[in-house]
Amino acid sequence: MPRTYQLPPPDRHLLARAAEMLALPQRVCRIRACRRQGRCAWFFHGTQEPCCLANLDAAQRRLFDDVVAIARDVRDLGNSWGKLSFASPWRETRALQDAAVEVARPLLRGAALAEFRAFAAARAKKPPVRYEGDEPPLTV
Repeated sequence: MPRTYQLPPPDRHLLARAAEMLALPQRVCRIRACRRQGRCAWFFHGTQEPCCLANLDAAQRRLFDDVVAIARDVRDLGNSWGKLSFASPWRETRALQDAAVEVARPLLRGAALAEFRAFAAARAKKPPVRYEGDEPPLTV
């Protein structure tokens, strides 16, 4: 029987970088310091989420959570020798993956950043988008 477990919540830096990538501090946040600095400066203490996430509706929050989930996978699993390329042939899925790669890049340092650069170079050599729309769900 396969193991199933709950992933830990994403860390504060990943959430802040994803929010900044989507321009939430400038467009959505009601806190003046965040808007002026163009980055997340205020976080909820209990969840470590940027305060601007409270201003998103359900659909926007779902999209944000999708970007964060893919960014976490790219950060943790993106390497040049792995089988995961995060280069889907579907247009909308590739757009989410592109955003996730840009979110994950500044979160890495040292040897992890060098490995990530090799991963990004290998990903750039993948074929371009072939299909319109979102990737269909897997069926059993």
